[in-house]
Amino acid sequence: MSKSNYKKVFISLLCLTVVLGLSGLAIKLLKNKHTVSAYSIDENYPDADIQTDVNDYTKGGFSVSRPIFHQESIDEQLESYIHKEIKEYQKKWKAVDGEASSELNITYEILHFSKQTITISFDKYQQIAGKKQSEYNIFTYDIPSQEILSLDDIFYSDTDYLSVLSDIAFEELSDKKDKTLTEDMIKKMTDPKMDNFDSFSVLKNTLVFYMKPKKDGDSSTIQSIAIKKELFKDSLLDTYQNKNMNQDRVKERQPKHIVAKLPPKNDWIDPSQKVIALTFDDGPHPDNTTAILKSLNKHQAHATFFVLGSRVEHYPEVLQKMIAQGNEIGNHSWDHPQLTRLNKKKIKSQINKTQLAVLKASGYEPSLIRPPYGAINDKVRKHIGDMDVALWEIDPEDWKLRNKKKVVRKVMNKAEDGKIILMHDIYKTSAQAADEIIKQLDQQGYQLVTVSELEKVKQDRKRYGIKVKE
Repeated sequence: MSKSNYKKVFISLLCLTVVLGLSGLAIKLLKNKHTVSAYSIDENYPDADIQTDVNDYTKGGFSVSRPIFHQESIDEQLESYIHKEIKEYQKKWKAVDGEASSELNITYEILHFSKQTITISFDKYQQIAGKKQSEYNIFTYDIPSQEILSLDDIFYSDTDYLSVLSDIAFEELSDKKDKTLTEDMIKKMTDPKMDNFDSFSVLKNTLVFYMKPKKDGDSSTIQSIAIKKELFKDSLLDTYQNKNMNQDRVKERQPKHIVAKLPPKNDWIDPSQKVIALTFDDGPHPDNTTAILKSLNKHQAHATFFVLGSRVEHYPEVLQKMIAQGNEIGNHSWDHPQLTRLNKKKIKSQINKTQLAVLKASGYEPSLIRPPYGAINDKVRKHIGDMDVALWEIDPEDWKLRNKKKVVRKVMNKAEDGKIILMHDIYKTSAQAADEIIKQLDQQGYQLVTVSELEKVKQDRKRYGIKVKE
């Protein structure tokens, strides 16, 4: 072989070695999950850049994006969030078998960017071994402090803003009639708890809350509720009421629907104001109960009716009216025996038959029970399931007096914030007394609520340190 041929073979072998070496390096890089980063300018907000990290690999690969605001602490926190998501995703992938096909995609949208705050929404999609997951995460940062914001950072702590938020959100979501949201889901989503309202943005004139359904395995659907700041003028910190500081840098978004007024009084309870609960036993009665319902409705008041199952099936329309007006129905046994004197079988029968009768008549299932004569012991408690026992503090003995003026006087002499009043709606004199009592309590500034509403107010006061205004 000539020297020139040897030279050609040598060069060919050298080239082949280089190619194989580069191929090996490429394979090694893939096996090491080599990540490529790209940078660009956010087309909606020129003050922000975009960093996209891509690991183009079918097993453990990902594509994630995050904004860079050139705010050192905020950028570090967002980078930490992205790295945490990647780490958790790879941990889950490896836990399967490390060979399953997978992907992680995270994109984002800047919802608001003002001098005061930044709100970013991250859309995450993850698939591991055929199991898919989608979710949104929304963060709001205060630019001057460069800290993530929570509700107690923007509201005064000694105000009832959380209860107001809860009532507004409940009414809004109920009115939307979204078929994907059940009544139970709406109640859980709008409970006056901090974590139900931890996703929000502070716009120029409104606060926008992003509500996530409390449904296992699904947080992908978000309901947004925009509320005028004016409704929180006494509870929202001045910093976040400032229109200039909270106006978007590029273009202020205008929500399609903005809540501009508080819910009606009969739907909204102010925990800083006096509350009292009227309750009526032994009904329903076609005339007397109906008269009481009329009085309650006239004053936008609510009450709790502890009914007897033996009477429920005769007057289903009365129960339906109770529910329609926002009142509460409780279980008072089937035919008023002293439950502590009954055996297990009879106790359960008294309670369960009444539950079924109320459910059939009104579609409502009581969560409260008032044992006849207030007689309760461990044996009875064992058979009432998860229902709460509701007794009373004020008893005017209307069943014995049968006198309107005396009953009114006894109730009003003992009326105090947080008390439960016992009356009976099977007597005409009690219905007449109730009309006057409702009128006088309303004039004295009491909110007439159900027993369950009363308990909720007490919990809110304790949890958030709300004091009753004199």
